Amino acid sequence: MPHPSISPLAVRPVAFQRRTLAAPLGVLMALAGAPASAASPFEGRYQGRGEGQLALQVFALGDGSDTHFVLAETALMNQCTGDLRGLARPSGPMTLVLRKTEPGAEETCTLTLRFSADRARVRMEEKDCSSYHGAACAFDGSLKRR
Repeated sequence: MPHPSISPLAVRPVAFQRRTLAAPLGVLMALAGAPASAASPFEGRYQGRGEGQLALQVFALGDGSDTHFVLAETALMNQCTGDLRGLARPSGPMTLVLRKTEPGAEETCTLTLRFSADRARVRMEEKDCSSYHGAACAFDGSLKRR
């Protein structure tokens, strides 16, 4: 009989302990052997600097289209912030392009992401995107994968 201060649930037979560990271990081993879905080479989080702090998140849609959801952010302390989000499509090797037009706008904002060969770095460049950030900010700069 266990000591009165020890809960009866804390004392388990050794056979029970082995069974409870064996099931999760078996599940983990089965998952390790399962084929993994191919992740996008661009997918990830990036940080860097341009005229201010830059952040970028890239998510593969996973539908086989090579289209990615992109969230770009810029901030310059006490001056401005901005963000741009939308679908980016491949445009040449190692390049994604997001195009977005505000309702009633004459210009189309274009965000170009040029990835290094190892995809550890990305160069972000904008054209006509000032309606998505303050005058002192921009979506221009170099970022590193986090």
